[in-house]
Amino acid sequence: MDRKQLNAVQLGDSLLECFVSLSPKCRSEELEDLIYFVLDMYQFSGVSIAIAEVDVDQATIDLRTALEELAASSQGLIRPIPDNHMFLVLDKNIQGLPWESIPVLRGESVSRIPDMRFLLDRLELADYKKSGKLHGPGSDRAHVDPRKTFYVLNPGGDLKGTEGRFNDWLAGMKGVGWKGLTSQAPSEQQFLSALETHDLVL
Repeated sequence: MDRKQLNAVQLGDSLLECFVSLSPKCRSEELEDLIYFVLDMYQFSGVSIAIAEVDVDQATIDLRTALEELAASSQGLIRPIPDNHMFLVLDKNIQGLPWESIPVLRGESVSRIPDMRFLLDRLELADYKKSGKLHGPGSDRAHVDPRKTFYVLNPGGDLKGTEGRFNDWLAGMKGVGWKGLTSQAPSEQQFLSALETHDLVL
C-alpha cells in the first residue's frame, strides 16, 4: 500500500479525542468497531485495503495496548469524561434499525429525537423552569392555554383498545374545558372551527 495514500487520509482532532477517550478496559467489540471504522475511512478516501487480510484480532490487541500505555502515561492529567445522555437524530432511512441495541450503546442512556430544534426547545424549557425567563428565539412563542383543547379519539372507529384506554380520562378532561369527538371523524368545518377557536388540537 502506498504510504502517500495512507497519509492522504486525515482524522480530525475531535475524532481522535473520541478514540482516546475509550477506556483500555472496554469490550473487544468496541475496539473492533473502531478498527473497522478506520478501515472504512481509508476505503472511502480511495485507499484500496484487503480487509479480509487484516488481522483484526491482533489489531484489537495492539489498540488496547496503545490505550493502556496512553492511560498510564497521562494518569492524573486527563479527567475521565462522565457518561452522558445520548440523543439520536435519525432520518427515515435508518430509524427502523435498533441502534440502542448495538453493543456500544447497550445499557447506555439513549433517546431518539426528531431534530436538533426539538432538543434546543427542551433545553430552553428547562432553563425557563429554573429561571422563569425565556431566552433566544423561543421568547416570541405563542401562549397556549391547555384548557382550550379539542381532541379527536379513534376517528376511524377501528382502534377500540385505544379508545377504551383514553375514553374515561378524556371524559374527565371535559370538566376543565376540553371538547372533542370519539369514534367519529370531524367534518371539514368542525376541524376548521377547532383550529380557529382552540389553542391545542389533539
